[in-house]
Amino acid sequence: MIYNYHMYQCNNCGQTSPQEVGKCFNCDEWNSFEIVKENTRNGISKNILPEVEQLNKIQVDKCERFSAQISEIDRVLGGGMILGSSILIGGEPGIGKSTLALQLSHLAKEDFKVLYISGEESLKQIKMRADRLKVNSDELFVLSDNSLDSIENQVRSIRPKLLIVDSIHTIESKNVESFPGSVSQLKICAQDLSSLSKELNFTLILVAHITKEGTIAGPKLLEHLVDTVLYFEKVDSDDLRILRTSKNRFGATDEIGIFKMKDTGLDEVKDPAGLFITKDQKSYSGSIISSSHEGTRPILLEIQSLVSKPTQSFGKRYVNGIDFNRAVMLVAILEKHYNIRLSDKDIFISLTNGIKAKDTSVDLGVIASIISSFENIAIPSTTAFMGEVGLSGEIKKIANIDKRVSEISRLGFDSCVIPSDSEKNISKKFKGLKIISIRNIKELKSFF
Repeated sequence: MIYNYHMYQCNNCGQTSPQEVGKCFNCDEWNSFEIVKENTRNGISKNILPEVEQLNKIQVDKCERFSAQISEIDRVLGGGMILGSSILIGGEPGIGKSTLALQLSHLAKEDFKVLYISGEESLKQIKMRADRLKVNSDELFVLSDNSLDSIENQVRSIRPKLLIVDSIHTIESKNVESFPGSVSQLKICAQDLSSLSKELNFTLILVAHITKEGTIAGPKLLEHLVDTVLYFEKVDSDDLRILRTSKNRFGATDEIGIFKMKDTGLDEVKDPAGLFITKDQKSYSGSIISSSHEGTRPILLEIQSLVSKPTQSFGKRYVNGIDFNRAVMLVAILEKHYNIRLSDKDIFISLTNGIKAKDTSVDLGVIASIISSFENIAIPSTTAFMGEVGLSGEIKKIANIDKRVSEISRLGFDSCVIPSDSEKNISKKFKGLKIISIRNIKELKSFF
């Protein structure tokens, strides 16, 4: 029996419905449903069994992972790119996604062809950018087209080892009756290109736009289809860029790569440990240095707090760089276990240079920063604080303490405040660095 049917799909979140609705019941977007091309299905299913193999008998080529020749990219990807994998790079307009993608084209060489496809620029515009970035090779091929069929034909003809599509939101398939960038187009184009990369064993890089909320534009399915998702972020400093991993099937997540934007393109920052702290040796009340472990390396951060009289009848909290709910929790812990009243104060907490930290080891630094501002007493800028704070005010041990303390010592700090439980994990003594271990936030009173 053969039957036809229509389906409607939200072009904002991908939710489907058998009938058209005015408001999406998943994302609350109005007038966002569009018809998905009519499908014809056969009511009698054909059971086709795929080939089954024993896991132990599958041969894996150890050389399938190759270097991007940019150490920060290799770090973020877990050691390099993998043939047959797909990588999604998202970021706001003008942040440098296309620059990064074109710089990766420098991998083109004998027996390693690279195909760069742009749906946004002409061939002359691509050539001008390539000249500025000093990217040139006889094995680098460029195409200005947005037709999925045309792209697939060129890929089968050229057989590249690396395919870059800038951007996936401009590509369209003639088999889908909707505009480029719609949910159905993104789904089909990403699926086909990802399947093609596995069939022909090449690495696929898809450049993507992001929404105003900072997530990849289109259905969440787009992120599920690929092997790796990278977000390109801009910090307050105009020239600094952070490439962050949110998904990686072949490596660690939450790894970051740091770059500087220059006229000649993106330069990697190989030693960012002290990049986000003020080089001024003066000490200020409310300013504390802490350490966050991002992926496989420690980065020192400057935490600034300001405790002031409330602008309204009650105190408010303003937080930038750390989780708001965690900051509110730390303030509550301070009130309960350090015996200072903060409910009638406005509290501003910020990480300088626009950096964001998810690592809970900055808790102790945040608390010390608030106390410093409240008491109006400056802590020496050569002292660093690190440790997770529990609800009872106890300081919990943190991971990778050896690496953190080593970086603090290397950058010339005089002392470091750490959890008592972590002191035994420090493998050696660092010349000129005094280690101060504490068990509870009440012990911070010795600094004030």
